[in-house]
Amino acid sequence: MTRTITDVMEQFLQSMLEKDMEKWIQLWDQNAVFEHPYAPPGFPEKIEGKSAIYDYIKDFPKKIDIVRFTAPAIHQTAKSGYSAVEFECEGTVCETGLPYNQQYISLVNINEGKIVHYKDYWNPLTVIESFGGRLHTFL
Repeated sequence: MTRTITDVMEQFLQSMLEKDMEKWIQLWDQNAVFEHPYAPPGFPEKIEGKSAIYDYIKDFPKKIDIVRFTAPAIHQTAKSGYSAVEFECEGTVCETGLPYNQQYISLVNINEGKIVHYKDYWNPLTVIESFGGRLHTFL
């Protein structure tokens, strides 16, 4: 049975809450693309390939302790294959102790139950503030 966008996003967020990045990366296609159009300086704007995406995200739980996500609101488009997904998180940056409360709007394209393209429109100002202006600690 192929997973729907709802299934994929629920597992995406649950894996993040469980801090299980091995499970999280299994949602991605081998040739997936992960984009951050509003990436602050030093952050990658585009990551290509499942292996590179995993290298980027594997230590995320050591940097940000996410404790809650809102239920994702999923808006499916008619023909593009993309869905717009809106959700929020609450957490704390481990190094600074500052809150990390982020709003996300992402364009997500899945094929055969795997993420093939994820364009993540998160607020870079939240990241900068939460890391106390020391973004090098995230990278």
